[in-house]
Amino acid sequence: MQHGMFGRKASVSSRVAASMAALAVAGGLLCPAAAFAQSVGSLDIVHINDIHGNYAVDYENEADGTEMTINAFSALKQTIDEVDPAFALDAGDTFHGNSFATVNKGTSIAELLETAGVDATTPGNHDWSYGSEQLDSIDAAFDFSILAANVVDAEMGEQLFDDPYLLREVALEDEGGDPTSTTVTVGVFGVIDEEFYTSTPAKNVEGLRFEDAAETADDMAAELRAQGADIVVCLSHSADPQELAEQTSGIDAVVSGHEHISIDDTVTSADGTEVAVVETPSSPAASYFGTIGVLTLDIADDGDGTYSVEDHSEEKIATADPAFADTDPDIAAATDMILEMNAEVLDEPVRTSESDYPYSTGTAPGGWELIRTQDEPIGHLVTGSYLVETGADLAFENAGGIRGGITAGEVTAGDLISISPYGNTLATYKLTGAEIREAIETSLDISKACRDVLALQIEALENGEDPYQYSWPSNSGSVLVVGGAVMRIDWGQPRGSRLVSIEVGGAPLDDARTYTVAINSYLPGSTDEYPMFGDMELVAEWGTCEEALRNLVSQDGWEQKVADVSGSTEYVEMAEDPEPEPTPEPEPTPEPAPTPDLEPSPAPETPAGPSTGEGQGQNAAASGTGSAAHAASLPQTGDGIALVSLLFAAGAVCSGIGAGMAVRRPRRK
Repeated sequence: MQHGMFGRKASVSSRVAASMAALAVAGGLLCPAAAFAQSVGSLDIVHINDIHGNYAVDYENEADGTEMTINAFSALKQTIDEVDPAFALDAGDTFHGNSFATVNKGTSIAELLETAGVDATTPGNHDWSYGSEQLDSIDAAFDFSILAANVVDAEMGEQLFDDPYLLREVALEDEGGDPTSTTVTVGVFGVIDEEFYTSTPAKNVEGLRFEDAAETADDMAAELRAQGADIVVCLSHSADPQELAEQTSGIDAVVSGHEHISIDDTVTSADGTEVAVVETPSSPAASYFGTIGVLTLDIADDGDGTYSVEDHSEEKIATADPAFADTDPDIAAATDMILEMNAEVLDEPVRTSESDYPYSTGTAPGGWELIRTQDEPIGHLVTGSYLVETGADLAFENAGGIRGGITAGEVTAGDLISISPYGNTLATYKLTGAEIREAIETSLDISKACRDVLALQIEALENGEDPYQYSWPSNSGSVLVVGGAVMRIDWGQPRGSRLVSIEVGGAPLDDARTYTVAINSYLPGSTDEYPMFGDMELVAEWGTCEEALRNLVSQDGWEQKVADVSGSTEYVEMAEDPEPEPTPEPEPTPEPAPTPDLEPSPAPETPAGPSTGEGQGQNAAASGTGSAAHAASLPQTGDGIALVSLLFAAGAVCSGIGAGMAVRRPRRK
């Protein structure tokens, strides 16, 4: 393998490379020499994760301000060609997200993965959005393998995908990249976090079962060892790859996706093995497909016929680099072909827009942060389309389901697909007013936690600190975007009391009444946060969420329709009612002396004190507009807007993924 412009990280440490004679004299006996492990070379694994259907990254030359767009798949192919790794792997959330991928149900990304030379991928939670049959067809149609050993037929228990693992002989290299005299057998298998079974609509995984990832990993490692594997690598899409490594035996490395952060860790597994755990960052920690990882495993001959990983190093290669400016010709040809096929659908004008409905910008806070922390126009557009499509009383959309926006001017089909790229369908359900109120209060609790983290991250940047020391809630994508209601919200109130008032259809929400609510197909499975969704009565099923958007935007006067149905949210600051002053005791009235033929004197009236729950409290709420309401729209720490802009510029405020994304730092052990 050559390492050229990418460079190769030398081992951080190595074991004793030469055998030593251990002599000891005890009771006149000479102990035999002990065997020591000996370094015999290394192997490389190139890996990516969480590209979410993206293929292009932007590069800006800070010196002269020039910009260029780089094909990240070209960067990947050039890296693979240069490094010549043992395996090139993708750790999931690959085929779905950007309209480049969704318009053809992921086959565009599959074509580029194959052209780049990727050996295997494991499905992420978003990759099931087209349904299991589409993933199965991609597995059958392309040269790379989809590895997910714990995804099985619910009745028969047979694995869904053709290959349970890959196994190959690999020639090791020295530090200069030249081959050594040693070859080892390397096995790779894949598993997906079993908890992700409920993170996609049930129809997408109908007839399947996601078995325990750690137990399956143990079984696969044992089978690979039995097949002669010296080194075993687990390819996983996992919410906690370090924990997965800790729970398993027989594994040397975990190449993971889903967390969207840079991970380069070592943890001790259940059998005492030191396991390398790696992941490349994605949005918001970096751009989608902004990084390629090169994992180097240093191999030792243990002296007993076995080999082990004695150390590892991880190199993160930026794809937005002028070194990749020249697109590989095979990647360029494949990309051009895909774009041409997509153009007819994506470039189709639907209507025009008079206003911006932003999701992310480079000059102001935008993206997944805002849709999770305050009312946004793009939320009105999405829920408004659901209301117009279904005629429901209310509409709910999870914040993690909104992935793009539109600008004033021509609106294309591609713009609308980017807003709602997951292929979710729309349905109406029955919920009582009490259930609706409880769901919104739960959502506000999650949103309040998001606001608190955002404020801490802003403050950390202001102080020159790492903003990622503060973790966003893992369920931040479950914040509800509400359409069809007029709401007043006070962030300063305790949990369960933040929804100051809510009207639906021009009348206060009636807890006893049953309402019809339009909901995307993701939310009924979100019963951890919203248990009331598990018992909803289905009213009717509709088309896809993207179709609802297209049907709305294709109408004359669509923006006025959105304004008419989507409702509004006002942020208020309720003043606490003053403590009522004690009611003065009336002075005792002396009994008058009896006077014949006169009426007795009436007792004096008791002076009225201030009444609780009226007056100042309500007046303060009613006046909670203007500057007070604006101040409540975002957490304020110093100059909040400027600092969130700085956060965006630092790579922390970008359009995020997902539904269910946790930003946390790797654990070190």
